[in-house]
Amino acid sequence: MNLESTDPADFFITSDTFFGRDQILQIANRFSFNSIRDMESKLIKNWNSVVTDDDSVIHLGNFAWDPITARRVIAKLNGTISFMVGHCDDALVEAVSEFDHINIIEDQIVMMPEHDLVLCHYPLKVWPGKDSGTIHIHGHTVFSHKTNLDVELRINACTDFWGYHPIKLSTFKDIIDETTQKNIPGTSI
Repeated sequence: MNLESTDPADFFITSDTFFGRDQILQIANRFSFNSIRDMESKLIKNWNSVVTDDDSVIHLGNFAWDPITARRVIAKLNGTISFMVGHCDDALVEAVSEFDHINIIEDQIVMMPEHDLVLCHYPLKVWPGKDSGTIHIHGHTVFSHKTNLDVELRINACTDFWGYHPIKLSTFKDIIDETTQKNIPGTSI
């Protein structure tokens, strides 16, 4: 897939929603949800509260556990969605052909130089441009590899860390700018 042809100046990013996976409530400590149906309902509501039909979303993997859930949830989500396939996305791949507003990103690592950005389902130890300010955004790790911008420009986009909704790239960049300014002697935020 060529992201540049559909890539707006700003877009949303998220990962690891795991729609339909009962065990995710325990695995990811999602104890604020009463059930998997409660989690699904709130994640869809949160998604649609920030994403409009005109927005683009890149989902960095682990979308849904089974094809029936994948189909049901995709039909309810706003936006044009590009899915990077995670290690638990066989159900998504099976369902994707039925929808016009979604597509699969074939590459495991996507470099977006126009945004100074590298996307991957997995957290990378090194990535192109790491030492010159390129941001790496990933998923996969619902309780580890937390974002620590004091260490490196790597952001964990797992929905668990961002209020269970997609986040705009510009918001991630604003957070990075605030952190950078905070760490420069003589500046304050």
